[in-house]
Amino acid sequence: MTSTSTGTVTVGADALERAVSACFTGFGVPAQDAALVAQVLVYADLRGLTGHGVYRAPAYLERVRRGLAGGTEAMVEVGGIGAVRRVDAANALGPAAAARAVDLATGLAGDHGIGLVALRRSTHLGAAGFYVQRAASAGMVAIVTSNGPKAVAPHGAAESFLGTNPIAVGMPLGRHGELVLDMSTSAMPREQVRIAATAGLPIPPGMAIDRAGRPTTDATAAMAGSVLPFGGVKGSGLSLVVTLLAGLLCDADFDDEIGSMYTDFDRPQNLGQVFIVVDPSLLGQREHTLARVEALVDRLHTLRVAEGAEGVWFSGQRGTERAQQRRAAGIPLRPAVLEDLAAACERQGLAEQAATVRALV
Repeated sequence: MTSTSTGTVTVGADALERAVSACFTGFGVPAQDAALVAQVLVYADLRGLTGHGVYRAPAYLERVRRGLAGGTEAMVEVGGIGAVRRVDAANALGPAAAARAVDLATGLAGDHGIGLVALRRSTHLGAAGFYVQRAASAGMVAIVTSNGPKAVAPHGAAESFLGTNPIAVGMPLGRHGELVLDMSTSAMPREQVRIAATAGLPIPPGMAIDRAGRPTTDATAAMAGSVLPFGGVKGSGLSLVVTLLAGLLCDADFDDEIGSMYTDFDRPQNLGQVFIVVDPSLLGQREHTLARVEALVDRLHTLRVAEGAEGVWFSGQRGTERAQQRRAAGIPLRPAVLEDLAAACERQGLAEQAATVRALV
């Protein structure tokens, strides 16, 4: 660990992953599931997606403590045939359930050319890009969607009705690695608004409205109001599509029926997540296809750079480069993120895990 002038500490990725995993096992989560959750959270911090990183761990643990989330031991297939399956996650922690779901979809794609897994009774899955990259690194094309609690005002509305509902796409790019498009359908991730509100910082204009439906840059007012969809009617339409997929394919709750991960502890969440994986090698000769893809990316990288821009990249390229740098040099984290995690362990009587987390600072 090293301190920086930006008010963060630099933590080794492997040590952080082990510490986070130990916290979850201390709360009774099976070791394999705890390791998957830690891997997904640290993946986000490696790529600079702080709102989906270790910052989220205390909220996950609180739901585990209350019996509203846990391991994947009760996950079961409840429908489907051939390449299409519906799986009940049985309130498992989203990262563990989603990793197993995308692996199932990848296996189905290997058998049938395509695999679709509709996951119900899941919880927050973290960075959706993790799962499409997991499939793309195996040579597959993948699409992942998830709905979530209402936080977004549909186009034309003055109140929340839709979730931030991410859509992620992953594709193999040969020697260029993987394309990873991971986007929220909201103008700004809700968690970034929460972080800004906690820090007393404003948010950019055009991101949110207050409780009365008026545009605001006050993060606290935005938390009481709604985030806006990106691109107006386009983002609103995509967000509605995601929640309809969750209901139609997964038998999940719709966004306005899902309780908050942070404040609603009277019932489990019932998020719906869809995993579609395709094996492109069954549609054309693999080496030929990858050569064409590599050449396309080469042409992309030779485009003239616009004034004020740093370069031209494909989706996920900068995140992968950042992850490689942070894997080597360490992840910058706010000490408060680690202290919140240590305090959650301490409240559970897990002194050893708390001490391990604090030792990272």
